[in-house]
Amino acid sequence: MKLSIYKIYALLFIITFNGYSQSKELVLKKSFNVNDETVLNIDIDNVTVIFEESNDNKIYFDYNLVFKNDSDELKYKVFKGIDANVSKENNEINLDIKNSMLLGELYTLDVDIDIYKSLIKDYYKDKRKNEFLYKSKDSVLNEIDFSLGSSVDDFFKSQKKKHPNKNFGKSSKKFSQQFIIKMPKLLKFTIKALHSKVSFNFNIYKPLEVNSFKTYFKFKKILAKENRIIASNGIFQAEKVANGRMEFLDMNKVVIGEVSNMSIATETSKIEIGEMGENVEFNDFNSKLSFYNFKNDFNHLNFKGDYSKLYLYNVKDDNYYMNVFGQNTSLNMNDIKTTFGISENKKLDKILDKKPKIESLNSGKIEIELTNGILNIK
Repeated sequence: MKLSIYKIYALLFIITFNGYSQSKELVLKKSFNVNDETVLNIDIDNVTVIFEESNDNKIYFDYNLVFKNDSDELKYKVFKGIDANVSKENNEINLDIKNSMLLGELYTLDVDIDIYKSLIKDYYKDKRKNEFLYKSKDSVLNEIDFSLGSSVDDFFKSQKKKHPNKNFGKSSKKFSQQFIIKMPKLLKFTIKALHSKVSFNFNIYKPLEVNSFKTYFKFKKILAKENRIIASNGIFQAEKVANGRMEFLDMNKVVIGEVSNMSIATETSKIEIGEMGENVEFNDFNSKLSFYNFKNDFNHLNFKGDYSKLYLYNVKDDNYYMNVFGQNTSLNMNDIKTTFGISENKKLDKILDKKPKIESLNSGKIEIELTNGILNIK
């Protein structure tokens, strides 16, 4: 009997201790009825938010902060930096959150700083080793699903998975945002974001408009008939994007499982495409781009680049046309490097002309114009 009483007291102590070591504070909690004509306008700074699908015709906003301790001084500083409002008028819902940089979570280490210093060399070594290796579409999709955002965060996540019994220390962050928006997946919405982290747990079927700076995005599939995405200095990951236009400037990481029927403009960014779908146009300046696979009926890829480093994988023996024009450009193919200088008339020279082996099985045409760039065919 004494042993049972001891266990009860021990359990109460643990519950009490955990209760004091972590507290949850409400920031915003509201819900609205919506219909097919409702538009959600999102304007956020320094916010971490997860979108989930709701099971009814309502949208729910549930925004909390989770603190690791009960410091009133810390809570005061954090809540002083929060400005969060949501309202509905004329069938438009406006979410407006302007938080201070104190609430930013883009660069929060989930490991002890000493562990970080001891393993960061391994990260760069691993990055150099695997940066330009071929990837299947499935491996790209798995990479997106696994990802926390930055490549550094993903590296430490993989290390924790490989060494589950190793002590990696704790993050120095004393609080975190817990913001969940539940909404019908057929709701139309726009996103304007700054220094934020945004992820979706459902596919998007209504036209999407995005304008962001230093924001991490993680999408499932974006499948509306017309989308417009403009992002700079951040991270963009999606299983698939179809229809519309995307513009990426100074992006640290863009990984997309599949693109189709898209016009894409990129500049000084790192781009990875798991599979090239039908009818895609690229215009680039000074980026590193890897196109790993092509659909059997991709139809047409048009790429124009200046100072671009373009890597094409898994394309040597497929049945398609390829025309490459270049000036002051290097072609690396079959372990042979050929450099084409500037012509006298300063026009682009044809540097590669490939026809399908079997015309009846022709899957599409790749047209490339490259100035001051490098084309690698793996």
